Amino acid sequence: MNANAIYELLIDSVMENLKSQWTIARLNVQFLSEGQDIEFIGTYLDPAGEVHPLSTDFPDDLTEAMQVLYQARKRESLPRANKLQMDLTPAGKYTVEYKWDQEIQDEDEHFTNGGTAREWQAIREAKYGPLPD
Repeated sequence: MNANAIYELLIDSVMENLKSQWTIARLNVQFLSEGQDIEFIGTYLDPAGEVHPLSTDFPDDLTEAMQVLYQARKRESLPRANKLQMDLTPAGKYTVEYKWDQEIQDEDEHFTNGGTAREWQAIREAKYGPLPD
């Protein structure tokens, strides 16, 4: 499965979860544990400009496809990325942006190695500063 086919699967999954009128949807995907753990977080705007959470109750095959995408990018030596952001319109037009977030990587490694939440909080604050309000 190539990247475009995976994007189409992602678009179909997002659109299936948007039952009401909407103008734009944003889906953020985080790749953790070397792409084996995938987290989806999304929002959309209704025609009045109100922000709503997007249900990310996606089928398992989408998670598996995202794992394939992560590994393909790694094999192809594309720039490291642990975040993907997709913006989507009702007409099916979309943009995709990949990013690297070192803080997410550090947190993932900390918990993968058995670290605790209390330890991470101290490490995070020392390295990245206090969380914004």
